[in-house]
Amino acid sequence: MSAQTAGNASEIYIDKLFRPGPASTQATAPATTTESNANQTRTEVLRLWTADFAKDQDLTASDKAYVAQVVTARTGLSPTDAEKRVNDVVTEAKAAIDKMRRGAAKLSFWLTAAMLFGALAASLAAVEGGSLRDGTWNDRVLTPRPT
Repeated sequence: MSAQTAGNASEIYIDKLFRPGPASTQATAPATTTESNANQTRTEVLRLWTADFAKDQDLTASDKAYVAQVVTARTGLSPTDAEKRVNDVVTEAKAAIDKMRRGAAKLSFWLTAAMLFGALAASLAAVEGGSLRDGTWNDRVLTPRPT
């Protein structure tokens, strides 16, 4: 992973929220929106997103309405389009979370199976090694070769 992608995975979805609309330009954004205000609102939305998804994996109704207002202000989309974008991005993020959860469950199952297989192989090797040490292997008495 590179240093840029090692950050919070939620930033991808925040980027999708604030992507300019197809008919909007940066000139339609309010003049008071500076780069520091843009970063501040982005950070605020990221914190809301992370906190709400950590609790119940969905934005609360009030947070969803606020995020839609911020998306409207930042992208120039209509309020209904901004609300639709928020809902679409939340749905996409929830699908990604579910996919990662299923992947983690499969990984843990296969790691457990691999450890059990390793334990079985180790115990069989220990039995064989003990038989060789005792001089009895496959129900035969082994005698050392004369030197």
